[in-house]
Amino acid sequence: MKKIRKTILRTIMHIFLVLLAAFQLFPLVVLFLNSLRSDKEIKSFPIGLPDAPSLKNYIETWEKGGYGIAFKNSILVGICVIAIVLVFASFAAYALARLNIPGKSFFTGYFMLGMSFPTFLFIVPLYYNFSQMGLVNTRLSIIIIYSASYISFAILLIRTFLVGIPKELEEAGRIDGCSEIGVFRYIILPLLKPILATVALIVFVWCWNEFLWSNTFLTTDSIRTVATRFYKFTSEWSKDLAKIYTAGVITLAPIIVLYLTLQKTFIEGLTQGAVKG
Repeated sequence: MKKIRKTILRTIMHIFLVLLAAFQLFPLVVLFLNSLRSDKEIKSFPIGLPDAPSLKNYIETWEKGGYGIAFKNSILVGICVIAIVLVFASFAAYALARLNIPGKSFFTGYFMLGMSFPTFLFIVPLYYNFSQMGLVNTRLSIIIIYSASYISFAILLIRTFLVGIPKELEEAGRIDGCSEIGVFRYIILPLLKPILATVALIVFVWCWNEFLWSNTFLTTDSIRTVATRFYKFTSEWSKDLAKIYTAGVITLAPIIVLYLTLQKTFIEGLTQGAVKG
């Protein structure tokens, strides 16, 4: 009887997961199919298969939307932010998890509190300060803002991962003559690869998708990121639904490909909190 109940429960949960996945996948499928249809087709019937699938929308949207420059800007900003966040967050997380420094509990609580503040509260004062320093409408402004916004999350995530690593590994390294820096470099850092890759992926996705700050601080087309470029393109081509759907696919495609490529590493970084012998 118990076996039958487990089978029924497993079947119900499986159906629930399939329905949930289909619910989330449906908008993406519609987005992709409509990107292959003409504007006339979409307006006559919003959901349907393309009569004559064509990549014409992609070619025109890429050229007219200025996505080549936007992609370069978003990738450049993302790489810079990832580098800054990983370096500072790794050292800070190691200090909080392993070193006997005064105020560890305070700093941990401080970083958690920093994550809870709504970021839009700082737009006006930061815009004023950055304009005084000549940083408005520069990539540097958005790199600074993104790095400051995401570093608290990275510190806490890496710290949680570090806590699960046995201290005996570090003690063995010290016995062999490693300094504290040597322990971090040769023992801890290699073990942090899964969580660092996870943090890098999350931060890059945040940078790619973020709109509020980039739309406020970046107004020149030559330095616009993908999110702001998409917003401007949809405003300019609001009457052409085919191009808007296509712009959506172009904007989302790199993130989907990136996740599908690195999903194993991503999941490993989130779930692996200890070293298995």
